[in-house]
Amino acid sequence: MRAVRVAQIVAPDASQYERKSQRIDAESLTAAGHTIVADPAEADVAHVYAGRELPRIEFRTPFVASAGRKKRRFSLRGGAEPRAIVTPFNVPEAVETPYFSSSTLPSATSEVRESTVGSYLRPSIDNMLKQTMARIDRFRSDVEWRVFTHPPTPQDVSSVTVWADPAIDENDYDGFVSEALAAGTIAVAARTPVNSARLEKGRCGLLVRPGDPNEWTHAILTALFKQERWPAWSDAARQTVSKFRSGNRLRALLQLYESICR
Repeated sequence: MRAVRVAQIVAPDASQYERKSQRIDAESLTAAGHTIVADPAEADVAHVYAGRELPRIEFRTPFVASAGRKKRRFSLRGGAEPRAIVTPFNVPEAVETPYFSSSTLPSATSEVRESTVGSYLRPSIDNMLKQTMARIDRFRSDVEWRVFTHPPTPQDVSSVTVWADPAIDENDYDGFVSEALAAGTIAVAARTPVNSARLEKGRCGLLVRPGDPNEWTHAILTALFKQERWPAWSDAARQTVSKFRSGNRLRALLQLYESICR
């Protein structure tokens, strides 16, 4: 594909997933000889990293976005529609390189690590975290749950025994489960479509029914204290984490950009 000029627009309410995707896309596009421009009028294609709803778009450059415009019965003209919606299911998710370099996947001979659980806090999971923590405390006094209010760094993800994403909403991609796999941390995640894909339907980690703190308590304790299950999860993760390399996402993005620039 010829060099393409891409305008990247990050909406104010863009999720952490979209923000990290923008960073990865900017780096990989630039490294491949393409150009990131600020003005959509100077671009061949624009990529809008939106939140739950697409902001009003006035420019004429063809664009893709992570969200479409919500249909309303009564509304004023809301701007242009994207040529394509970008999701983890048509453009692969990528993980930033530093998470891979921190990889410490446990093996059958690994020593038992401290019983810690990590999660990235956002409002939608706050109540689930509190309910699950309270239930775990009834059974074990030696489990520490580290709740990160900032996007977790590779060091944060690697510092815990188990990474947990008790997502409620199937469109919540902000659980940092892929980063946990890349960093070598056992993952326990709500069985949302994106987490099922990340963990390959449970081959690379433990999937749990969303919204049930009792099941979550059982799953967390299983992941922490049944170390005989670690080798299978770890071996599977080693075999599959390369799918989160940025090159896979770049190829899919370029194909998508080319299809709408014709």
